[in-house]
Amino acid sequence: MRIIALFAVLLLLGASSAHADAVAGQFDDYLLALSWEPVFCAGKPDKPECQSQTPTRFDATHLALHGLWPDRNNDPRHSYGYCGVDSGTRSEDRPGSWCNMPPTGMSSATQSTLARVMPGTQSCLQRHEWYKHGTCSGLSADAYFAAAASFVDAMAANAFGRYLSAHVGQTVDQESVLDAFETAFGPGSRSQVSLTCSDVQGSSALSGVDLRLSATLLPAVQMGQMLLPASGPGNCPSSFLIDPAP
Repeated sequence: MRIIALFAVLLLLGASSAHADAVAGQFDDYLLALSWEPVFCAGKPDKPECQSQTPTRFDATHLALHGLWPDRNNDPRHSYGYCGVDSGTRSEDRPGSWCNMPPTGMSSATQSTLARVMPGTQSCLQRHEWYKHGTCSGLSADAYFAAAASFVDAMAANAFGRYLSAHVGQTVDQESVLDAFETAFGPGSRSQVSLTCSDVQGSSALSGVDLRLSATLLPAVQMGQMLLPASGPGNCPSSFLIDPAP
């Protein structure tokens, strides 16, 4: 048992050291993680952003921002993070404590834009995302979150986002969803999106959309030029629900 305990301590120390040594800008690509908030809220109804959700709010009918993560080696754990972040800040990076982390320093204009596309700001999600992921981007907090928000808006406005919005409350075929993605980004681009589904009262419902983007970010109108092959197709079945907000 002592050996096991010692091994666990060494693992924790190693992880802490890895975070301390992380250097900004040393990554291969980004993962843009988008969530379908009604499904998120079905599992976490007590979160502030879920308590305040309405059927007319942006995230009720559009994909919302979870995060924009600098990634190395297509790492499924997204362990590259906390670049230059002190141990005190890292110690607060756990659910329920995010609001104890320091403010990100972004402008009030960026905060306002972000609050619309990232309802998790009501739980200080932006602080977690900045210190764990954004600090490794090499960008300022303003530039990082402004870029992420612009990608959400671009996804809402294109054929893929319009398809999802038009089918809220309906069960859709995965092929039709992927067809809409190809309408937005061109033939063959269906291999560049990963769709995640979760169970909602016995039905499979879209819960997230992941896109891998190049390490060099371009304006949102050029998203198609940044798209890279997806890590995998995701776990959605052949048909699934686009869950409505309550």
